[in-house]
Amino acid sequence: MDLRELSPTGLRRIPERNIQRGKSRWLIEIDVESAALEERWGAPEITGDDFAEYLCFAFSPVRGEAFILLRDRYHAPAPGFIVGVTKGLFSREAVDKIIEVLAIPGVSATRVNAEVVEQ
Repeated sequence: MDLRELSPTGLRRIPERNIQRGKSRWLIEIDVESAALEERWGAPEITGDDFAEYLCFAFSPVRGEAFILLRDRYHAPAPGFIVGVTKGLFSREAVDKIIEVLAIPGVSATRVNAEVVEQ
C-alpha cells in the first residue's frame, strides 16, 4: 500500500464488526485520551470478547485496509489505546502516518511492535 494515500481528509470511521479480528495485528500503543478521540471522531463503539469490553474506534483509510483503536473499557492496564492494523498497514512507516491521520495534537506512540522495528 502507498502510505501517501493516508490523509485526515480520506479517513472514515467504520463499524468495528467490519474488521475481522484474525485479520489484524497490533502495531502500536498510542498515548491519547478517550476524550480527545471522542471530540475529534465521535463516541466510541463498545465491543467485547470473552475477556473484557473495549472502547473501540475503527477506521478505513483506503479501500481494503483498516485500523482499529482498542482500550479496555473498565480496567485498562495502561493509558492510551492499542492500534491494530490490517496487513497493508503493518509497517514502521505506517506508525507515523496513522498518528498523523488521527489529527489529534499531542498523540504519540509509546510502544511499537518489535517485528516492524526490526524491518
